[in-house]
Amino acid sequence: MTETALSESDATAGPPARPFFRSDPSVLLLVATIVVAVAAAPIELSTAFGLPAHALLLHIPVVLVPILAGVVIALAVRPVWRVRYGLAAGVFAIVTMAATILTAGAGEKLRDERMARMKQLGGGAARAPQGGGAPQGGGGEASLLERHADLGGELRMLVPLLTLVLVALVILARYRAVTSEGLLARPAIGTVVAAVAVVLAIVSAIWVVRTGHLGAEMTWHGGDARPAGGAPRPGS
Repeated sequence: MTETALSESDATAGPPARPFFRSDPSVLLLVATIVVAVAAAPIELSTAFGLPAHALLLHIPVVLVPILAGVVIALAVRPVWRVRYGLAAGVFAIVTMAATILTAGAGEKLRDERMARMKQLGGGAARAPQGGGAPQGGGGEASLLERHADLGGELRMLVPLLTLVLVALVILARYRAVTSEGLLARPAIGTVVAAVAVVLAIVSAIWVVRTGHLGAEMTWHGGDARPAGGAPRPGS
């Protein structure tokens, strides 16, 4: 009887004695998200294992971003899962974010190298066409490169935002699990953050598909639509 009363007293006094934001591991996820995003942002890998780094890394976000989007939507519609699986989902989101940022950085490095090469070979043909008409000597490839790079840059911002919102959703859920006091414990705030998370998840999934599709289109139809050997493709 005494032990039961003592445990109930400890449970009531727990949150004030051990402030949430100093002890809960979900707060570390927020710190880790910011640190990883800042650390990875300036990195632009050129090669890895003797191959263009972008060609090796791109498969990671192409697979992980849609999975992350599904995880975020699941946590958004099932609040009870946020406490149970939120920390694991946060770690997965950080890994996905780092892979996306590194892939986009490697893509920008590859884009700059290819643009410089096209300028050397075509003397200015690497610029995107203006005023209509098909460009000669690689202009079409340059245009696709720019569009692909733009989409990659946008995805590079979307995934960190999605990660931050997911971590915020987990923090709110874990906060409400230990106390019902304070602004953060209001259900309306969790609902708004969950809605934002769903929107960002859907947009991120769409963007990774668009970016990957344009990259594949650029690989197959880039340049003057000729394969590496120089012979025109059938029907061209």
